[in-house]
Amino acid sequence: MDALVKSEGNAPSPREQLLQRYYLQQDEETHLRDYWRTVLKHRWIVLTFFAIIVTIATIYTFSLTPTYRATATIKIDRERPQILSFQEIGSPTQPAYDPEFMGTQQKLLQSRSLAKRVFETAKASGQPILVSPEASGTAGGKESPIAWLQNLFTGSAKPSEPTESDLTEEQISSRSTDALLRMLTIEPIRASSLVKISFATPSPQLSSLLANTWAKSFIDHSLEMKYNATTQASEWLSKQLQDVRDKLEQSEALLHEFVKQKQILAIGEKKDIVTTKLADLSEALTKAQGERIAREALYRQSQGMKFDSIPAVLQSGMISNLRAEYYKLDSEYRRLGETYKPGYPKMVRLRESMDQIKRQIEVEIASTVDAIKQEYEAAVKKEQLLQAAVNEQKHLAITLNQELIRYDILKRDVDTNRQIYSGILERQKQAGISQGLAASNVQIVDTAETPTTPFSPNKTRNILLGIVLGLTVAVGMAFFFDYLDNTVKHPEALERTLGIPNLALIPSLTSALPKQGRGRFSRNGSKDNSNGTPVFALVAHSDLRSTLTEAFRTLRTSLLFSSPGSPPKSIMFTSAQPGEGKSGLSINTAITLSQLGGSVLLVDGDMRRPTCHSHLELPLKTGLSDYLTGNADLVSVIKRTAMPNLYCIPAGTIPVNPAELLASPRMKETIELLSQRFDYIVVDSPPIFGVADALILSTVVKGVILVVHGGRTPREMVQRAFKNLIELNAPVLGAVLNNVDIRGNGYPYYYHYHYNHYHQQAASETTPEPAHTETSQAPAGTQTPEAGNSNTPA
Repeated sequence: MDALVKSEGNAPSPREQLLQRYYLQQDEETHLRDYWRTVLKHRWIVLTFFAIIVTIATIYTFSLTPTYRATATIKIDRERPQILSFQEIGSPTQPAYDPEFMGTQQKLLQSRSLAKRVFETAKASGQPILVSPEASGTAGGKESPIAWLQNLFTGSAKPSEPTESDLTEEQISSRSTDALLRMLTIEPIRASSLVKISFATPSPQLSSLLANTWAKSFIDHSLEMKYNATTQASEWLSKQLQDVRDKLEQSEALLHEFVKQKQILAIGEKKDIVTTKLADLSEALTKAQGERIAREALYRQSQGMKFDSIPAVLQSGMISNLRAEYYKLDSEYRRLGETYKPGYPKMVRLRESMDQIKRQIEVEIASTVDAIKQEYEAAVKKEQLLQAAVNEQKHLAITLNQELIRYDILKRDVDTNRQIYSGILERQKQAGISQGLAASNVQIVDTAETPTTPFSPNKTRNILLGIVLGLTVAVGMAFFFDYLDNTVKHPEALERTLGIPNLALIPSLTSALPKQGRGRFSRNGSKDNSNGTPVFALVAHSDLRSTLTEAFRTLRTSLLFSSPGSPPKSIMFTSAQPGEGKSGLSINTAITLSQLGGSVLLVDGDMRRPTCHSHLELPLKTGLSDYLTGNADLVSVIKRTAMPNLYCIPAGTIPVNPAELLASPRMKETIELLSQRFDYIVVDSPPIFGVADALILSTVVKGVILVVHGGRTPREMVQRAFKNLIELNAPVLGAVLNNVDIRGNGYPYYYHYHYNHYHQQAASETTPEPAHTETSQAPAGTQTPEAGNSNTPA
């Protein structure tokens, strides 16, 4: 984007400025008032969905059967099984809150076995619990909203329930159990050992009876489970005790036999001696290996290089002294050689002495090298002997470890069996004591009282939830419909979409003219349709006080101040697609400009579907196409209209190549020539998509206005059309939002102001203004065409 909106070393061009404003406008965030405008725009959808949901919630709430809820509170203490550790009876310790334990107790309270126990207990005591079909529903007879709506709109009735006489005893028990579990609510109190047991039924007495019976049955159920667990544990311990005794005797016999066979007396001392000796040998082996490596390196060095370079040779004192003597004699020999010949006796004696010293040096070097070899071989032999000793000691240690492992296994079996035997024996005695205990870790804290007021339905809460849900769904539907609508309806949305100013808002004809205004148009003799509605293309001339005329005057003012210095003299109106009202805007804009007193020329540049001539009641031929093809001169194609100071060039004969004619140099020269003769030139062009005529014309005029049909043109199409213009460096002045319904959608003041204006005009019935004469002068340098004569200056 930076490459599009920034020039190198120069000020931004007009095209770059438009691109910059366009992309910056795309990044703006949506304001809160935009959401409010969306809700107002779809207010009938919001009200409809809100009313429907609130009504359904109210009807559903008042159609429910009242239910009464009774609650009993119990305390469940954490108690460890007595068969595993003998604890103080009667005063168990109070451990910290355990979520897992309380979760287990909650599931036990909701078990089917407990529900069957409650039903059988009540039945055996002569107070059977009769569960009605209404109470057996979900949540105490409360029907789900979805099922209620289905029954409401489909009229389907519930299938008939079989009578009690048609069911077996097992089926009755199963149905009653299911009904009890549906009416039950278990609510643990957080971070405590208290649990609430609640029942919700249509009968308050039944609710309290079920809650109290459920709490007492849970205590009996817990005691029974504890007694059964103790009895089963005692029987199992008795069987296991004999098996463990036999295993203990067998393991002790195996241990004694192993000790006797291996002659094991003191395990610890023997193991320490072997381990210590192995460590000493390993340390000696490591030192021997280091010494051998050093000797080997020295030996290999003596074999791979000159003897004179061996460090041992270089460090030998004898060899150093002999070499010093040799160098001394050699120096003397060289000195005498300058005076005497080699055969001189003294020279011969020096040579013999030097040879003898050299032989002594060679003998010393050979002795040093041989000593290195012998030291290396001795180091290798020492390492081999230590390695053998270490291997032997390792074998001895491994054998000892294997024997100790076997000994440890047998010893561990004996100790384990002895501990198991002692533990089982102790627990068997404890189980016998616990079997006679009847203490329970569950206590009733509060019994359930008979409720006096219904628990459900909560009418106030349900209606408030219906209101909140209705508002949420209604607003959501409004935004959903707004999301589906991708057209432009407001000037602010148009400016955000394109990043250019909205020059004017043109109301639709039906919303801008109340009935009184339409009647006045008919009485004043303006051009009307068959139903009395004025023609949109000439509304700026039909009534100077109409809302549409004021809108076009606003557009005229925006055009006059759209450019710094002087306003553009040639202005083109175009749109993204056909039918957006650009021709009507062109004609009305030309009329309002001509009302300023200057000469205005309207050019119909739409050679494919020309319309300006029909609105102004002018002949189609000759026109612009005839002039561009050379079949007519410029004077003959300029025609006077019925409006003062307004002239028109019709499209002319429809050509086969309108794009080529508009792109010709003659078209550009014509616009420049006409700009010198007329104060303003208004060009009506074809739409941008489909043909290239509008893009061609945008390069020969001084200003381009993009017309957007409010509520019909897609936002993406408007953006593509605008980008096509700015990519050609077209001088886009702004956009016009056309055909907007001002009776709603955020324009109440706009509509009511002009509506009251028409009421006042209809009440006063003022005298019509005198019609303008049609004999106003033509622009400077032109002749006024008379009746039957269409001569105008070139």
